[in-house]
Amino acid sequence: MSHATAHVASAFKAARERKAISQRELSARAGVPQAQISRFESGAVDIRLSSLVSLARALDLEIELVPRKAVSAVESIVRSATSGERNSDAIRAAAIEVSKLTKAIKAVHVPDLPSLQTDKVLANLRVLERFQPTAAQLEAIRKFNDVLEKAKSLSIDPDVFVRHAEMIEQARNQLAYAPPPASLPKPAYALDDDDEDDA
Repeated sequence: MSHATAHVASAFKAARERKAISQRELSARAGVPQAQISRFESGAVDIRLSSLVSLARALDLEIELVPRKAVSAVESIVRSATSGERNSDAIRAAAIEVSKLTKAIKAVHVPDLPSLQTDKVLANLRVLERFQPTAAQLEAIRKFNDVLEKAKSLSIDPDVFVRHAEMIEQARNQLAYAPPPASLPKPAYALDDDDEDDA
């Protein structure tokens, strides 16, 4: 994969993570196999233009050709336009997943597990509701949800429960003790001044 294509792949991965969408979800939305998305994001393969357009649209993006001298200005505009959207989308997705997990934990029966352990997970989930988790942290919540959904008899192995509970606690600690995010820099370019260079 060329350097230019690798840049596009990395931008797609970042956009997917900002929206807190797993590769599996993106695959379902775009109609592109998850394995192909994984290989594309890792730089292992180039992707067809039609698949690229499908992925972009599934992420609420558009592919546009931009004159090279306007790239910096466009990037600055995109950064300022997406900063608020990124936060609200990720927070909304996290709230939905945390709510589902909270309900599932209250409904499931875990034999030989002290209720203190369940209470601790629920407390960690209440903390997670107040933060914007990363894609990896949100994936840990989704995996726990998947495990609980598959517990058809509403009973789950205590070791499996504890392992997932520890991942939730780790996600909670990462978010609770992370340094505050730096504010975005002010745009350095404007498209209005671009015509002066042509004169």
